[in-house]
Amino acid sequence: MSVEPGRRGRGRPRASTREDVESAAVALMRRDGYENVTVASIVSAAGISRTTFFRYFGSKPGVIWYAFDTTIERLVAAIAAAPADADTLDAVRAAVVESTRAAVQDSPVWLERFQLLDTVAELQAESHQHWEQWKRAIAEHIAARLGSAPDSVIPLAVAGAFHGGFVAQLRVWRDDRDRDAFIAHLDRNMEHVAALLRPLPSADLG
Repeated sequence: MSVEPGRRGRGRPRASTREDVESAAVALMRRDGYENVTVASIVSAAGISRTTFFRYFGSKPGVIWYAFDTTIERLVAAIAAAPADADTLDAVRAAVVESTRAAVQDSPVWLERFQLLDTVAELQAESHQHWEQWKRAIAEHIAARLGSAPDSVIPLAVAGAFHGGFVAQLRVWRDDRDRDAFIAHLDRNMEHVAALLRPLPSADLG
């Protein structure tokens, strides 16, 4: 007989990795509702101590945000690694796709967290600052190529367009199992965004 999340059966292996705990926590949150899941229920379902939980995540919202913040770090690194002569918009597109590909490969519930982000008021209140960091990585790259400030019009417009395309796909994607298809669709959608941005009044974006 299977053991439901929140209960440990005799001999059940103890979840020891961050990814194990993340998966158990997100499963509970999707089943029972984010507001109804406590740290105590997560540590019980995952078979860990509270000390381990807080070392991994720092807080209950940290379960949702830590992997996304890692994705931002990867986005920054991927943009920085683009060749100096690379097409600016293609470099951003590739960085968005590759940082997301690494995220969904590392976390079995990376996509599932966005269903919670769209429906939980507490998480929605925090989402702005995290997405602003994501967009900032793109805006700073565009600004460096243009010799302008990251908060000037074109860098913000480019970052906002890529963000809008990304969020739009996250909101319509419902097949959590087919991650390769998700990445393929994301690549195409980011290519569409780049194509729409090419008429911007800057030769450096062509």
